[in-house]
Amino acid sequence: MKLRKLAKDPKSNTGECPSVYVAEDDPAVLVVQGKRLDDATAAELHDVLTDETAVRISAETVVLAIETYLAERRDV
Repeated sequence: MKLRKLAKDPKSNTGECPSVYVAEDDPAVLVVQGKRLDDATAAELHDVLTDETAVRISAETVVLAIETYLAERRDV
């Protein structure tokens, strides 16, 4: 899967985390990069399969990614 970054947290001073990416070959698929959840928070998730994980990411970054995604789709 080839990924293209849609948004990065503008408040993050280092690295590329958190970020939201879109799959180039399937624009209906988004990938989120963020900090792993601590064990107590991860325990609150429901039905997590062995090949799944969860990360935390700011709502602001998600909104920025959605705005970028929608703007790009309008241009198509």
